[in-house]
Amino acid sequence: MKFIPILALLFISFVGFSQPTASFSLSDNVICEGDCIDIENTSSNDVVSSSWSFPSGTPSFYSGMNPGQICFNTAGTYTLSLTVTDANGATSSASQVLTVGSMPMISIGLLDTIGGVPINDTIIPMYGGMWPTGQITSGAVIVASGFVAGDSLVWVTPNGGNDVYCFGDVAGTCDTVVVAPFYSTYYILNNISPEGCIASDTVFVEVMFRDSVLVSVPDAFSPNGDGQNDVLRVVTNVDKDMNYSNGFNGDGGAIVSMNFEVYNRYGQMVFRTTNPQEGWDGTFKGKPLNIGTFAYRLEYRLINGLSGSRNGNVTLYK
Repeated sequence: MKFIPILALLFISFVGFSQPTASFSLSDNVICEGDCIDIENTSSNDVVSSSWSFPSGTPSFYSGMNPGQICFNTAGTYTLSLTVTDANGATSSASQVLTVGSMPMISIGLLDTIGGVPINDTIIPMYGGMWPTGQITSGAVIVASGFVAGDSLVWVTPNGGNDVYCFGDVAGTCDTVVVAPFYSTYYILNNISPEGCIASDTVFVEVMFRDSVLVSVPDAFSPNGDGQNDVLRVVTNVDKDMNYSNGFNGDGGAIVSMNFEVYNRYGQMVFRTTNPQEGWDGTFKGKPLNIGTFAYRLEYRLINGLSGSRNGNVTLYK
C-alpha cells in the first residue's frame, strides 16, 4: 500500500489596520482672562480612549471623548494637547495653541480744573456752547486713566460719539474729552486690548437748565392763510437749537417725544401727531373744519428727562 502524503498548505493572511488620527476643534483660539472655550473631539478611526491636557485651564486634565467647556483665568499662551488610543493600542496626538489675553483696565472721571481754573465737574449748563467749527466751547471734561500702549479707547455716547471733542489725545487714544449733552446722561468708555478684551467705565453728566423749560398749547388759532397763527402747534420756550427765547416759539425744540391729539365736540379725533415740529392746520381728511371749540390731549417728554401731560381746549377761528 502506498501512502500519498497530503500537504496541508497554511495560508496566513496579514490584515492591515488603520492608525488612529487625533484631532480636535476649539470654539476660539484667542480669549480673555475668565473666559471659557468649547472643545470637540474630531479624531477618527475607532478611538477607544482620549487623554487631554489644558495647562492653566479648569480642569487642567481630562480623560474621555469630549471635555466640553474649559475655562482659563490666567493670561498667557498655552498648548492644548490630545492623545488618543485605539483598540489595538496604537496612539496619535494633536495639539493647538490658545492665547488668553489680559483684561485691560480703565477708569474715567470728571476734571475739577483745566489749567488751574476750577470747573464744575458734574453739572454743566444746558447746551453750554456748540461750535461752528465743530469744537465744544464749554461743557464737562472727562478724563481716562489705566490704559496702556496698544489699547484702543472707544467712547459710547448718546449721539453715537458725535458729541465729544478730544481735548487731550495721548498717542491718538482720545483719552480726555469735552462733552456738552442736551440732557443729563451717561458716557461710557470701552478699553479694548489687542486680543479684543474689553473693560468699561461709566460717568454721569448732569445738565442743569438755566431756566424752567415750559410747554404750552395756544388756546386759539386761525387757519385762514394770512400767515399768522395758521397752524396749531405745541410750543416751548426753548427752540430747536437749544436756545431760550423770551416767549414761546413754534418748533417744540425742547420736546424729545410727544403724543398730541385733537378731538371735535363729538369725541372724534380729527388730528394726531408725534412730531414736535408738526402742527394742525384745521382740516380733517383734507377738508377745512368750521369755526368751533376743540379738545386736545398732550403727553410729552423733555430733553431734561422730565415728562408731563395736559388736557385743554382750543378755538378755531377764521
